Formats: sequence, C-alpha cells, structure tokens
Amino acid sequence: MKLISLDRKIIFIILGVLIVSQLVYFHINVRSFQTSYLEAVQSNLHTVGKNLKINLEDLLRKGISIQKFFGLKPLLQEIIHETDEISFIAIHDLSGNCLYSCDRKNFYQGNGSPGQTPEKHYNNRTNDHLITFQMTGQNQTPQGVLILGMDLEKINRHVREIALDTGTIILISILAILDFLFFVIAWFITIPVQRASLDIRKVVTKGILNASISRTRIDFPDMLIQEFEKIYGRFNRKWKQIISLSSSLFPLQAEKTRNNGQLKNLASSALSIVNRYRYEQMRLVHVVPINASSLIRPALFLFVFAESLSISFLPLFARQLYHPIQYLSKDIALGLPISSFMLLTFISLPVGGILAEKIGIRKSFLTGAVISAVGLFLTGSAETILSLVAYRAIVGAGFGMVFMTAQLYIVRQTTTGNRAEGMAIFLSAFYGGTLCGSAIGGMLSDRIGFRSLFLAGAVMAILSTFFLFFITSGKSPCPAHDPINTQVCPEPRSKKTSFYRNLVTLFSDRNFSVLVLFQSIPNKICLIGFIYYLAPLFFESLGSRQSDIGRYIMLYSLIMILFSQVIARWTDRFSSPKKIIFRGGLFSGIALLPCYFFQGVFWVALGIVLLGFSHAFSVSNQAKLASQLNVVKQTGLGPGLGIYRQAERVGNVLAPVLSGALISQVGYAKALALIGAYTSFSSILFMMLFSDKKEM
Repeated sequence: MKLISLDRKIIFIILGVLIVSQLVYFHINVRSFQTSYLEAVQSNLHTVGKNLKINLEDLLRKGISIQKFFGLKPLLQEIIHETDEISFIAIHDLSGNCLYSCDRKNFYQGNGSPGQTPEKHYNNRTNDHLITFQMTGQNQTPQGVLILGMDLEKINRHVREIALDTGTIILISILAILDFLFFVIAWFITIPVQRASLDIRKVVTKGILNASISRTRIDFPDMLIQEFEKIYGRFNRKWKQIISLSSSLFPLQAEKTRNNGQLKNLASSALSIVNRYRYEQMRLVHVVPINASSLIRPALFLFVFAESLSISFLPLFARQLYHPIQYLSKDIALGLPISSFMLLTFISLPVGGILAEKIGIRKSFLTGAVISAVGLFLTGSAETILSLVAYRAIVGAGFGMVFMTAQLYIVRQTTTGNRAEGMAIFLSAFYGGTLCGSAIGGMLSDRIGFRSLFLAGAVMAILSTFFLFFITSGKSPCPAHDPINTQVCPEPRSKKTSFYRNLVTLFSDRNFSVLVLFQSIPNKICLIGFIYYLAPLFFESLGSRQSDIGRYIMLYSLIMILFSQVIARWTDRFSSPKKIIFRGGLFSGIALLPCYFFQGVFWVALGIVLLGFSHAFSVSNQAKLASQLNVVKQTGLGPGLGIYRQAERVGNVLAPVLSGALISQVGYAKALALIGAYTSFSSILFMMLFSDKKEM
C-alpha cells in the first residue's frame, strides 16, 4: 500500500479542519442573517404600516366610511414601489372581507361581500410574514384591519444571494489558504528535509566524511541526522587509522607485488576502497528540489489576484466610458482594452525572459509587479475609452514580465519527466488568483464601484513582491556534470542567438508552427473571447447581477485548480501528449455549442465549466509538448518557451476584436458557436499535421 507523504497528511488535516469549521460558520452566518434580516424587514414594514394607518384613521375620524375611500390606488402603489420588501397592501372590514388590495401589478376594490378576498396574496404566508394594524374611527370604534404582506420571493432571493456570497468567500479563503499552505509546507518542511536527504546521499555516495549535513529544524528528523553524524563520526576516526596504516603498508609491499599480478590487483582494490572516502573542507552545494516550485505560488497568486479583480466587469466599465468613435463599432471598441492588455503582454513576454536571465527572478518579478501596479492605479482614473486602452496596455506590459518570470522559475525546477506537473503547479496558482480575483471583484463592484477595485489591485500587486525574498535569485546552482543532481537540474541551454533568428528557426519547424497555429492560438481565442469578453456581456444581457457574473466566470478557474494538476500528473505517464492535446482542443470548441442551441444563464455557465475541463487536459500539456520539441531544445528552453508563449498570445490579442466583430454581425449565441467550430476544426488539423517522428 502506498503511504501518504508527510506534507500531504498535513495539508489534508488542515484542509479538513478548515472546511468543517467554514461549513459550520456558513450555517450559523446564513441563519443569523436570515433572522436579523427578517426582523429588520418587519420593523421597516411596521413603520410604513403605522404611518399609513394614521393617515387612514384620520379619514375615518372625519366620518368617511371605510367602504368609501377614494384615491387609494396611487397612494398604495407609491408605497409598494418605494418599499421593496412589501408584496401587497390590503384593507379588510371587521368581517374579514377584502375591501381594497394592491400589489405591484394590480389594484383590487371589493364591496365587502364574502368570498371576494384575493387569496393569492396569502399563499405560503404565516403570521410572521404579515403585519396587521387595527384601524379605529370615531370614539376609538374598530372599523377594519390594515394588512401589509412581506415579499417572500425577494426576501428569500436576498438570503440566497447572501448565502452565495458567503459561500464564495469561504471557497476563496480556502483556496487562498491552500496556496499559502503549500508555500509554508515547502519552506519549513519539504525543502529542509530534502536538502538534508541530499547531504546524506552525497556523504554515502561520494564518501565525503567531514561534510556538514543541513538541519531541518524539525525535532525528529534532526535527531536522526544527529545519530547519523555520530555513526559516521566514529567511522571517520576508524577510517583515519586505516588510512594511516595503508599509507605505510602499500609502499612497503610495492616491490613484492610488482611481479605478482594477484597481489598487485589485491593491493590496487584495497587502495581504491581507501581512496573512495575522502575529506573535503567544503559546504555541500544544494539544489532546490521540485517542491521549490511552491515557493513562487503566493507571490504569483497575489499578483494575478490583483489583476483579475476586473475580469468580470472590464467590458462593462469600458461601456461606461464609451463615446462613439468614427469608423469603429461599439462592440469592437469595448474589446480594445482587453486587446491592448493582451498585446503588451505578448510584447513583454520575451522581455521578462531576458530580464530573468540577466538580473534574476526576484528583480524581474519586482519590475513587472511595479509596472502593473502603476497601470492599475492609472486605470482607476481613466475617463475615456482611449485612456483606458492605454492604461490597460501598461498593466499588460508588467503582467507579461511577471508571467514569463514565474514560468521560467518553474521550468528551472523541473525536468521533462515532471514538467507537466510543474506547469500544473504554475497554473494552479495562476488560476487560483484568477478565480479569487474575479469572484471578489464581481461581489465588491456592486458595493464599492469599479474604480476602487483598480486601486485595490495596485496595492495587492505591490504586496505580492514580499514573497520574493523566499525564492532563489534566479541563478541555478546545478553543476551540469554532477550525476546526483541530474534529476532536478534543468536541461543545459544553448548558446545565445538573436531573437529574430530564433523566431525564424522555430517557425521553420513544422511541428512548432502546427502546435502554435492550430492549438495554442485557437485555444486562447476560445478562452479570452468567451471568458473575458463575451461571457460578462452575455450574462448581463440575460439579466444576471454583477456578483453572479463574477461567480459564473470563476467556474473556469475552479475547474482548472481542482483538476489540472491531477490530470497533468496522470498525463506525465505518456511520452507524447499529442492525443491528449487534440482531445482537449476538440472538446474546447464543442463546449461552446450548447450556448447556441439553448440560450440561458445555465447554458452559458455550463459552457464555462466544460471549457475548464477541456483546458485542464490541454493547456499544461501544450507547454510540455513545446518544451519537448527538438527545435525548442536547440534554441534553448528560455528563449524557445518565451517565443512560444509570445506566439500563443496572438490569440489573446485577436480574441476581443474578433468576438466584438462577430457580436455586431450575428449576436452572442452565434458568435460563440462560430468560435467553437473554429477551435474544434483547428484541433483536427493539428492532429493531422503534427508529426511524432520528427521528435523521436
């Protein structure tokens, strides 16, 4: 039976306790809100009803009969429309017959005969949902009853909204804590233990008797390390004695063994054993293992969270700033802020790769984060659609640098055998930030407005740089000749060549071109065009609230977080991910087709979920396949993957403009169907044209 590792046990225990406690909190919070909200509504309706009762009793005390009230219709309708929680207002006589009744659509006036009460107002209502007032006339004589009914549908809908918001916040908190938990476990447990393990392995394999073994700062492993040091310390002393004896023994035997082959071989074997163990005045050089990929998770999570706050409302914010632009349709103009962001991301990707090589991971990440923070701050002050386009371009420039820097960090910690899993770690942090940012942005935009969220994002982008102190500077300590470290060292890079020469070399290779043109770009058009641009506008046209739009959009990231790493670990078993990529691309297009045949919020949300599942199979494996291409290895992983990531961003740039043009011509549903058909057809071409033989 396979044992569960220590780090996973810790994660499972903490996650289990966290989920149980959050579920209890959810139940208590929703029930408490429901009770307090009902009390607040009752208090409000009691005040409204009391004021109306006073006005009606004034008429009764002047001698006007309760059956001869005039002008009630506009008065009651005004009260109902100004008070959301009121469903109806009714006036009954002392016998219980309805004389007047008004709801949001109709006004009813009876003559007091039995059986004329509009019973539909009282269905499913208890005394807790009805506010009644006894009306009196002259000499405090009872004349009738005033009844105010609560709008149960609105009350229940508001409770459901609060429950959904609370559940979303709980989900976000769990995902955020999980990202930071991976970081804490890697920093305090996994990496120290593996460093100590590598030290012990070097002592045993290389025979370095006086090497200093790292401590884990965990009691039990450190006790074992201490015992190990005692054992090889005693061995050290004994071995010194053996060396001193051998140094005097073998020179004396040299003349005797010169003509004796058997004794000569025996002496040679003994000397090789003696020389196997040696003393070196050195500290062992450590290679940070694969688990170090988790060290960049919190920094990447916070940065992506900052930028993703606007995902669910950016097209809507652009529509607020839009003024007619000559020769440019509104639908295309609304997509320009997204296109400018993607264009500068496209341009800055190789810049991020170059900076990471020259100044290190930390400084490159910091530079990109600061640029994005400035862009987010300016975006919050945009007054026109053109200024919004320019400011989003600044955000994109910083985003591309951070994206490439973080990805190169992951690549340096992995090999071809576990790169898909490493990329899944990257995607998990990336989509975790996207999910949390889009959901929180959708909920808060209803409450604090769009502009405030851009300013909050600028602050978050700066805060993300705090975690850079926990990652390496960017220079790999792997000695290429060390056989012990080859399992964690990245592949050696080729000599540097110009960007344009690398570009020509890569696109001259058929497999690279096919992968980019028929998989990467179509998938990005499908993702950006649907999730970032079409979905927010489509949901709003279907009547969804802003917070609901944020929740629907976060479904894509949620699927990627939950399944991408598990699927990537499974697909790492296959030498070539070609078929997996093909199926993922094919179903990415099919995922959009239900939106054409069945229009509604549910079907659009289902399309987001299906697209997430499809990309969980294809996205990380696309990067893996790119890194396996011979032409990429010849160019160098850093430059090669940089150009690959830059090329696939062409789809990001084209998607909003293409989607806007399709919307203006055929509408939302047909636009999604056309994008889906294009993605599926491209995947079929990829399967036909990509050759596995060239990469063998």
